[in-house]
Amino acid sequence: MDLHHRYPKAGFATRAMRPAVYAGITRRVERVQREIADMDRREWFRLHYGGERHRNKPELYEVLARCKAELRGYPHYPWRTPKLGTSRNVCTRWMCCGYQHPKAEYMVAFLEHEERDAFRRAVFNERAHEGDVLGRLIREYLLGKEPEGDDDTA
Repeated sequence: MDLHHRYPKAGFATRAMRPAVYAGITRRVERVQREIADMDRREWFRLHYGGERHRNKPELYEVLARCKAELRGYPHYPWRTPKLGTSRNVCTRWMCCGYQHPKAEYMVAFLEHEERDAFRRAVFNERAHEGDVLGRLIREYLLGKEPEGDDDTA
């Protein structure tokens, strides 16, 4: 009723609404407006989910569930990480799509399940990407090794 009297042209119902319906609506609308205004966030969603199509609400909810599951896998929002390159059609964010960088190389590491889980937890807690941590560990390893040259004394 209060909203109806304050904003008569908005078309709010004249009957009383339960407080649960409108409690905090201003705060929720402001949060959504901030999310929409974030260009990096919009670009990330367009590149990752812009091609998704749904015919009905259940299919829409499946897309939303996949998106939420993907976002839960990151220690923080991937659109807040630096871009590794520029592209209009491919995401190049460090956190989620760093493997698409032109200098990136695919490597395999052999770990037991417990080691793999411990590594994933440690990387997640560090708020980093697994590939970046592996690259750092390999570079540190290579710096600690003495270069092997042709030894004529043998």
